[in-house]
Amino acid sequence: MLLELSVRNVALIERLRIEFEPGLNVLTGETGAGKSIVVDSVNLALGARAARDLVRTGEDKAVVQAVFDMPEAARPLLDELGVDTGDGLVALTREVSAAGRSVSRINGQVVPTQQLRQVTALLMDVHGQHEHQALLNPALHLNFLDEGGSAGHRALMEDVAGKYAGFRALEREAEKLRLDERERVRTVEQLTRQIDEIKSVKPKPGEDEKLEKKLALYEHGEKIAGAVGAAYAYVYRGEGRQLAAQDALNRAAEEMAGIADLDPRFEALRARLEELFYAAQDAGSELQNILDSLDYDPGAAERAADRLNDLKRLKRLYGPELQDVLNFYEQAKARLDALAENETLRREAEARRDAAKALLTAACAALTESRRALAERLSVRLVEQLKDLGMGRTRFEVEMLPLAPTARGADEVQFLISPNPGEPVKPLSAIASGGELSRIMMAFKAISADEGGVNSMIFDEVDTGVSGRMAQAVGEKMAAIAQKRQVICVTHLPQIAALAGAHFLVEKTVAGERTGSTVVKLDREGRVEELARLIGGAGDPESSRRHAANMLDAAQALLRR
Repeated sequence: MLLELSVRNVALIERLRIEFEPGLNVLTGETGAGKSIVVDSVNLALGARAARDLVRTGEDKAVVQAVFDMPEAARPLLDELGVDTGDGLVALTREVSAAGRSVSRINGQVVPTQQLRQVTALLMDVHGQHEHQALLNPALHLNFLDEGGSAGHRALMEDVAGKYAGFRALEREAEKLRLDERERVRTVEQLTRQIDEIKSVKPKPGEDEKLEKKLALYEHGEKIAGAVGAAYAYVYRGEGRQLAAQDALNRAAEEMAGIADLDPRFEALRARLEELFYAAQDAGSELQNILDSLDYDPGAAERAADRLNDLKRLKRLYGPELQDVLNFYEQAKARLDALAENETLRREAEARRDAAKALLTAACAALTESRRALAERLSVRLVEQLKDLGMGRTRFEVEMLPLAPTARGADEVQFLISPNPGEPVKPLSAIASGGELSRIMMAFKAISADEGGVNSMIFDEVDTGVSGRMAQAVGEKMAAIAQKRQVICVTHLPQIAALAGAHFLVEKTVAGERTGSTVVKLDREGRVEELARLIGGAGDPESSRRHAANMLDAAQALLRR
């Protein structure tokens, strides 16, 4: 439960410390005294959004600290966060700067606000003065129904959420792999035609360059034959009485050999002439080979030209270079294989998706059955609670309609009610008054208290639209809840305030130029005075005090039963 609340520089409050007690704690005070600021401070400590205008005018920052005794349910999460819980207390601290920046701490350790909220969800339930309006929104009715579920019911909800996430992932995968069938067929046909076209030519790297050189040789065949023949004659065979180059070089080398021993220069020249002789001999042999291979074949030239034309056509289509054609061929084959594989993967993904949907549908069906049982039990229990709140002839039903599976199941839930005998049940938004909504919400909270949940609850003026005898009924229901949970209530009704175990008065103060707000715990005399103020009236003040004292005594006697 909430043991202590410390507030510094929040709105009207300069400095404040409240020690709450088990059972029912009430806060009362004039309108504008700052009762809601106390609730806002608790919300801030619990991780609510920090507004910069919350900081008291002229101050650098606001600080709120709420100290709870630690429920066992929170220990695993606190241990996971590395928070020291040795003394069994949980101190939540929130600092908000005038610039709007905030820092959250648990037992002095800085934590992200999201993690703070995970912890505080196990510590306190805050029911604001407008929260009962949530009952008018059918989209939230499913939350109310599921809140009453057991651990087994929550396990079904988690199972549905997990299976839905898996189904959606597979659905996205199948959609990603899906390709319009006609487009896929057209692409396959085009790629197949292009691959076959290139495959029929069977181009080889660099082949076009070799063919161009060969055709150039064919085109200048006569000129080449004449030049090679003449060169061969000069180098190897000789012409008429003229010696061949190799023979002349050989004779020159022999002449120099005869005088080589007379001067080293002559020996060097002899060696060079001998090298030239061998080189001329090799050149002559190569020229002979070329002459032997120059047998011009018009058919071979035509075939080479045709082949080169085929390669040029491929380069126009898929080039510009022959290597580009070869690259396109490999890429086209890879894409064709991918399209075939894509189709296989798509079918497999769709099969997995359909299997996951079947599992999701089955999980949703199990959750629906659990919700139907919950709805029946909720209807009975809510009617029982409403009897204590002056709505004894109310009929309450939970309407469940099927939906397509979602992460929350396949159910649409709406609460129907008939407050008056003989009238058909209708949606809450169509017939429930403000006072009835407050009582219905109180009935939900009473059921929640019976089911378990957090150890501390705040009700911020939930008695809106309630007065007289109904105010007494709401107060008694709140006191019944307080027997199981700590309840902190902001109220303007004396019937509720009289039933409290601890009564705090919120007052506005003015000191010099500054307005402030204080909270004091009232003793019996103070409670009588405050109850007399709440009762009001223009009669004798002493009569109001006697009425208040009697109300307080009766309420406390009721609590002792």
